[in-house]
Amino acid sequence: MSTATSTSRTSRGATAALVALTAASCLQVVDPTANSIAVIDAAVDLDMGGAERAFASSVGTLALAAFILTAGSLGDRLGRRKVMLAGLVVAAVGGVLTAVAPVTPIFMLGRAITGMGIAAAFGLSFALLRSVLPDNLPKAVAFWLAGQTAAALVLGVLAGYLAGISWRAGYLLLPIVAVIAFLMCMRGLPEAKADETGPFDFVGLIAIAVAMVGIIYGLSNAASYGWGAGQVLIPLGVGLLSMAGFIWWEARIQFPAFPVRLFRDPELAGSVATGFSFNMWQAVVTIMLSMLWQYVTLWGGLQVSLALMPLSLAMVVGATVAGRLLAKGVPASRNLMVGHLLLIVTLLVFALTNENSPYVFFLVLMLVGGFARMLNEATMGQFFVAKPPAALTGAMASSKTAIGQLSFALGTALSTTFLFSQYGRGIAEAFAAANVQPEQQGTYTGMITTYISGGDMSQYDASTVSTVVGEASGAFMNAFDGTMLIFAGILVLLWMISTFFFAKASRMRKAGTMVDGPLTSSGVPVALAAPESASAEGDAESPGTTPTPDR
Repeated sequence: MSTATSTSRTSRGATAALVALTAASCLQVVDPTANSIAVIDAAVDLDMGGAERAFASSVGTLALAAFILTAGSLGDRLGRRKVMLAGLVVAAVGGVLTAVAPVTPIFMLGRAITGMGIAAAFGLSFALLRSVLPDNLPKAVAFWLAGQTAAALVLGVLAGYLAGISWRAGYLLLPIVAVIAFLMCMRGLPEAKADETGPFDFVGLIAIAVAMVGIIYGLSNAASYGWGAGQVLIPLGVGLLSMAGFIWWEARIQFPAFPVRLFRDPELAGSVATGFSFNMWQAVVTIMLSMLWQYVTLWGGLQVSLALMPLSLAMVVGATVAGRLLAKGVPASRNLMVGHLLLIVTLLVFALTNENSPYVFFLVLMLVGGFARMLNEATMGQFFVAKPPAALTGAMASSKTAIGQLSFALGTALSTTFLFSQYGRGIAEAFAAANVQPEQQGTYTGMITTYISGGDMSQYDASTVSTVVGEASGAFMNAFDGTMLIFAGILVLLWMISTFFFAKASRMRKAGTMVDGPLTSSGVPVALAAPESASAEGDAESPGTTPTPDR
């Protein structure tokens, strides 16, 4: 067999494996879309109370967050391919259980099982990129991100269509995708796991599970209850204390599930700031635009979904371009700086929005921001796959998802809080300026609510409606612009932190004190570690070799 033929077959095998891993990652794309639509009818059909409805909306996310690092750690020990395949099966079972649930407790159980399955499938599909294309990780990460974003366009529409027919049909889409991904991943996908492991880190993994659930649950309650409510402060406090305990514990034990010492590497530390930045940007932009178009422009759900679609298209392009730039040797720090600055600029321009802003105004900003957002994620992603010791690739890859969950929840909670607090002050000031009496304010507030929901306005005086709705729209626009400015400032701070760490990495590289490549669990580059230290971090595959496919 000629060398060219062998190379061609190897290339085709790697491409097929990348497609399979991308298919496995699509569960994280399908589930939030289907759940956000189907859970509304499911709550009515199963006669859920208010608290049950709120928990039903978030239980899948909470289960994913709680299990994500455990899934990564299990993958490092038992085999990343094996645990990922198990995750696909678990997610499919959870999806079917949710779809056929006759009562609320079964529905909740199905959603929790689904979240746990997605945690294993999504996090470890990312970790396995290192095994599939070890010599070109930027290309692998870019392909994985672009593929799942492109799939979101099709699967999102399909999920909405099925959920519109029946909420049970909406939840069945995820098991179908999971089964297809499982079949694709059964052949030609390499196995990888750590050769040597210490005791399983039960304490650390329990602590991070409590931390993730507490922080995300507390943040998700902020918009409904206010930041001073016990529903926010208690879980948030427990979560933050657990996070502090997790960091303390992981830094001191010999065999941590997640070696926090790795983040002494300035490129990994800078990547965390970048991850918070682009995830918060996406949360803020999608939520704020959805509210603007529904509350002020009075668009329906389908119109809003179609209007946001160019954002996903731009993200596909951004991931592809980022992979090519990195493959050509463009410094990662340059990509991240440009991407970060573009995100900040889009928020500053969003802050100029007014009631007469045409759709093309938002279109341009979504295209620029979506491109920049994925430019940053594709660049950041390669560090979380390439930097950790091979034995901890699963745990580190899963931590990227954990960072995304936390930062997206933070962006959601803060943006809704900033928006409605400013809107409330704006309405109060408008009432005061018009000398509206307290007994009239309830009537006007009801008028605004009826107008937004498309209710019957014939009961109100037309001129009064025009005045009140105009004031409300103006107050909302001011709140929208103010929220965008606040987040532009937050992203500037994150950009400064990220730039500081990457500048430090550049200085260390010039001084010869920083070596590119994977690290040991103590944060020392493998190239500088003693031979026995390097061998202790052994794995079934190394970043510079082509693994043997699992038979």
